[in-house]
Amino acid sequence: MRIPSRKYTVTGATAGNLDSVASGSGAAAATLLMQNVVPGTLSAVYVVDAETNTVTLAAQWQVSDDGATWIDIANAPQNPAAVVLATGTDGADAAVTRAVPAPMAVHGFRYARARVVVGGTTGATVDTHSISYRYLAQ
Repeated sequence: MRIPSRKYTVTGATAGNLDSVASGSGAAAATLLMQNVVPGTLSAVYVVDAETNTVTLAAQWQVSDDGATWIDIANAPQNPAAVVLATGTDGADAAVTRAVPAPMAVHGFRYARARVVVGGTTGATVDTHSISYRYLAQ
């Protein structure tokens, strides 16, 4: 039996700064229709730069059935906090690049998206993010 080839997909990045984004809030990347994604292949590539002293930038996945109401996915059964990618200091901080795999739970919903969550203090214009997706298309 021949397995049909699938297309490797990389989306354009959703980027911006986190000016005035309060701790606990965030900025989301584009919404993905999960029927187009081969299960187990989705990841988000984050490039974040936390410059504000004590600000943290964390990766988080969200899901939705209608594309309007979003539910945070817990990273483990014990429901820990989102994975912190970077923490700002008083000095110049280097940008951090990380690939964060989507949990399998995203495939139980119609839509999914990645977002960066601000913690510690309110974000500023110097705190930046870029999120793109990589996956095999159905």
